[in-house]
Amino acid sequence: MLKAMGIEDEKIDQIIDEHAESVNALKAQRDEFKEAAGKADGYKKELDALKAKGEGAGEYEEKYKAKCKELDDYKAEVAGEKAAAEKRGLYRQLLESAGVDPKRIETVLKVSDLENVTVKDGAIEDADKLTEGIKADWADFIATTTVKGADVAHAPKGEGGKDINEMSTAEYMKYKAEQRG
Repeated sequence: MLKAMGIEDEKIDQIIDEHAESVNALKAQRDEFKEAAGKADGYKKELDALKAKGEGAGEYEEKYKAKCKELDDYKAEVAGEKAAAEKRGLYRQLLESAGVDPKRIETVLKVSDLENVTVKDGAIEDADKLTEGIKADWADFIATTTVKGADVAHAPKGEGGKDINEMSTAEYMKYKAEQRG
């Protein structure tokens, strides 16, 4: 076909070589695109797999939020127990200072309503009013102590007599008999 156009053989070979080069370059480019398309399919599959894994992430987020709420509830419970223990300890001290018998303090604590007792800055508010109430309500449990002297019905006779060391045995026996009454 090129000879019919009057082109020389050298030029025909040159045209064919250049045409083959451009065709080969296009084939190489086509192969690169096919390879890239294959990789793209692989990436799409990988993306779909990751999306499928990511669909469960919402579930994990919900579990995380539930655990965080559970932890916050636990912290609040521990803080409440600590505050109740502090209140109970301060109320115990108040009972002791009011004079409640130490053997009865646990009993009084069990039946006392501590919800109305408020603690501020490590001390019970209105402690004086509470002490008055304790003394009125638990008067039977407040121990009263009285000091009783020695029973003088059989007091030893202290006549200021002789020294025992200077007495004879007979005098000492007589002295002891008198002491017994």
